[in-house]
Amino acid sequence: MSRLISLPNKHDPASPGRIWFNPERVVSLIPKFGSNGTQHSLTVEIKLTGVPAMDAWLGNFLSRADADIAWHTFLTSITADQAAM
Repeated sequence: MSRLISLPNKHDPASPGRIWFNPERVVSLIPKFGSNGTQHSLTVEIKLTGVPAMDAWLGNFLSRADADIAWHTFLTSITADQAAM
């Protein structure tokens, strides 16, 4: 049985995920880190089978290290789903 992973809603992070995807359909993931001088942002370019690549916001963080941890947590959630199948 397939599981779905949600991507957070940038405009309402407390709400349920705005986009849900099946990790089996991931073709590529590219992290994009940004900073405005006071906070660090993490966006992922995600390419799914049969869908054009899109950018999805994963969060804003106080440091680049926090953003790195979030990236690795996101990757772990995807690979954990695939390993369980």
